[in-house]
This record gives sequence, C-alpha cells and structure tokens, in this order.
Amino acid sequence: MTFDDIQGQGRAIGLLRRAIENGRLAHAFVFAGPAGVGKRATALALARAMLCPERPNVGCGTCIDCRLVGAGSHPDLFLEDLAAAQAERATATMLSIEQIRRVCAALSLRPIRGAGKVGIVDQAERLTAEAQNALLKTLEEPRGRATLVLVTSNLDALLPTIRSRCQRLLFAPLPDDLVATLLSREGVEDEIARRAAALAGGSLDRARELTSEDGWARCEALRNRLEQIDRLGIPERLDLAGELSPRGERNRAQQTLTTATVLELFRHGMLEAARGAAPGDHPEDDFTRLASARRAHRAMATVYASVRDLERNANANLAWDKLLLELGDRRG
Repeated sequence: MTFDDIQGQGRAIGLLRRAIENGRLAHAFVFAGPAGVGKRATALALARAMLCPERPNVGCGTCIDCRLVGAGSHPDLFLEDLAAAQAERATATMLSIEQIRRVCAALSLRPIRGAGKVGIVDQAERLTAEAQNALLKTLEEPRGRATLVLVTSNLDALLPTIRSRCQRLLFAPLPDDLVATLLSREGVEDEIARRAAALAGGSLDRARELTSEDGWARCEALRNRLEQIDRLGIPERLDLAGELSPRGERNRAQQTLTTATVLELFRHGMLEAARGAAPGDHPEDDFTRLASARRAHRAMATVYASVRDLERNANANLAWDKLLLELGDRRG
C-alpha cells in the first residue's frame, strides 16, 4: 500500500508528499487519531516512499523493497508494537524500554538496502514513561536520513517532551460513506455495511468487528442490557462492569467496539431527549421534558469522560465500575 492507496486522509498524505518532494521530511512524527483510520498504513506507506528504489519518494508497492516493508522484514525498517511485546512476554500490556532501545540503536546505524532508515512505534500510547524517556536522545540528536514515527490513538498519553520534539499529523475519523464503501468492497452486504459504518465512529477496524460473525449480536445484546441499567441493582451493575472490563489483554477491537456501542447508545438518547425538550402544546409538560433532556446530557457527559479515561489507559475495572454505578443513578 502506497500513499495513493490511503483513503480519507488527504490532508495528512498531502503534507507528507510535500515534505518529501521539498526535501524537508521531519526526523520524527507523531501520527495521532482514532483507531482504525489509517495511521499505521500511512506510516508503512511512508516507509515504502523512503525505501523504494523503483519510485523514490513515492513507493511502487510491487518491488522487493516494498514487499519487504509490507512483510515487516525490510532490514532498514524497524517496527515495534504491543504484539512484539507479547511475543517476548505473553502478559505484556505496555511497550517496554527494551523495544525502544532496539529501535533507537537500529536508527543510529547506516542503511543496509535503502537510502535511509525508518522506525515505527505503533500503539505508542502504551509506552511506559521510562520507554518514552529513552527516546529523547534519538529525538534530540537525529542521525542521517532516519525517520521515527510514533503511531497513537491517544496523543495525551505521550510526554510533553516527546510531543514537542515531533511533528504532529492528525488523522480524522473516516466518513461513514467511505467506511460503508470499503466494507462493501470486502463483500459485506450494503445494508449491514451502512449500519456498521454508522456505529463505528469513523473507524474501519470497529466497522469490521461489527460485521464479524458475532460482532453485531454482541453489540445488540449490550445495547439491550444498558437500556435497562436503571432497573439493575448495584450487584448486577458491578457484574456487568466486570463483563465489560478487559481480562488480561482483551481483544482491542472488541474493547473499542464496546466503548463505541456505549457512546452511540447514550448519544442517541441525548439527541432524542433534546428533540423532545422543545416547547409543546402543554406547558405543564415542558418541565418534565427539560429535566429528561438534562439527565440525558449528564449521562452522555459521564460516558464520554469514562471513555476518555479508558483511552488514557486508566484502570479499566475501576472505570467501568464507576461508569455503570453512575449511569444507574442518573437514568430514569
């Protein structure tokens, strides 16, 4: 996949193209934005542009170097992510300082095949503070034509000293119609593709999870239980929170789908309540409608705050406990 194949991120791709064409490519980037919108694919496309001998600064996608980039085995490409951490320690939930030291050491050496070297750290929001600090020397003293890309769905998880030394590229959620089109091209029925895209919040990964064999069924079951949250006692709410919390390293796509489902449900409830709060023919009912709208708004604010905490790697068990206890108190 080259820059030409990245869809829905025209601004970010345009900035990278111009930087390469003008010989002003930064030595370090942060690609930040929601999960599943093309950040990692763009980082790999940048690697192809830097390492491809057939179409330098562009990438052809078919030569041996481009294929090696796609396979993650190019000798001048160094990729670290959570999967690499778990290959070393199955229970790992964070990227380690050892991974960062490997990338930094590799970037300091001469290229083997290409004209430069590329390091990609995916899921950079999972870097420990120690690992982030280990990056500083490389960021402050770049060597040769080496480029480091930190890919993250939570920019705030990176230390200010890291953010200030990298050029930021912000990736937007994908338009619903584009997500639906991409799903249809993968063989998903049009109606299912449209429904999944509407719920996915601009993330192709979430949309794909929804269209998996049991993704939509899990989503509907969760919606039904959350709609009854005000009828559940505290023990039942805590049981549901435990089901939603990760166990070990829960499948990331499933976890993001869970939060997307919760957001969509309460956002829909807030919008419905707001529409119902308009003055009607019976003024005596206006107060009740307005109170309902305010409750829906507070519930949405609570959900959003909890989802933000989860994205910032807060303790998931506590976050879900707190959210469902508060929602049970505020609904109805």
